[in-house]
Amino acid sequence: MRPRQATLTWVAGVVGAAALVAVGVRGLPAATSPAPVAREAAPAVATSLAGTTPDGAARASADDALVLDPSLIRLFDYWLTTVGERPLAAITAQAGHDLDGRLGPHAARQAKDLFARYVQFKEALKAQHPAQPVGRSVDILREGLRRMLALRASYFSEAESQALFGPQDADASAALARMAVEQDPALDAAQRRQRLAELDARLPAEARAAREASLSVVHLEDAAQRIRADGGSEDDVYRMRAAATSPEAANRLAEVDRQEAAWKARIATYQAQRSEVLAAPGDEAAHAAAMGELRNRLFTADEQRRLAAYGG
Repeated sequence: MRPRQATLTWVAGVVGAAALVAVGVRGLPAATSPAPVAREAAPAVATSLAGTTPDGAARASADDALVLDPSLIRLFDYWLTTVGERPLAAITAQAGHDLDGRLGPHAARQAKDLFARYVQFKEALKAQHPAQPVGRSVDILREGLRRMLALRASYFSEAESQALFGPQDADASAALARMAVEQDPALDAAQRRQRLAELDARLPAEARAAREASLSVVHLEDAAQRIRADGGSEDDVYRMRAAATSPEAANRLAEVDRQEAAWKARIATYQAQRSEVLAAPGDEAAHAAAMGELRNRLFTADEQRRLAAYGG
């Protein structure tokens, strides 16, 4: 089974991370015992989800109460990656069927109510008019985060937000704090390094380790680019990576490079053929049909969601 990562973001930059929020349920009436009914057939699974492993999880306590944590939001986002591929009603039906299979009756009711509120919040967030850009980018992002949190508060309680979105909110705040230091014109280079080091020291040990790991990858990529810019070969890049990490890691990075090169080649082909399709005789419907055929020929359903960044 191949993993599938949720890709829905409604807010740019660091606010996008905070916007992947989850909802919680409290104060729901106890579940009643309904009369037995015939078991409905499982809703059809979206084509793009076939063969994938759901992200996240839905768990219940011993007394069949829904456990609120970020993994529940990841599960919701897994289903919502098919927005645009099929109607929201079909997605909701699939989510409800899956939750009924994962949880007891009471917890499943809570989870389905939570999913409904999460969808409502996502729709409201998407429809929210962005703030007018004023000042530094960090100030614009901070205002966007403030507006998102205010909107979220109308759908979820503080306790629900903390349980479901606490880690993402903390990541967003930490990222904004770093951006504020990096964009502070009053600081010289030495002061900026000191302030950033102080921020890093306040991070939890796990977050510091994750940041250091990500920076190591960035430093490796910077070194690889310098080698290439100086006329070095891919063998030179491999030896550098192997010495800094391991031969296995260097092989994995080389495979990433090959995949990226192949992706760029397909994008170049797509953009060239897209221009030919749109310039060919025919009405809008004919062009749309030809573009659909072109996208289906060159890209999977997952990959097609990335094409908006390349002209659609």
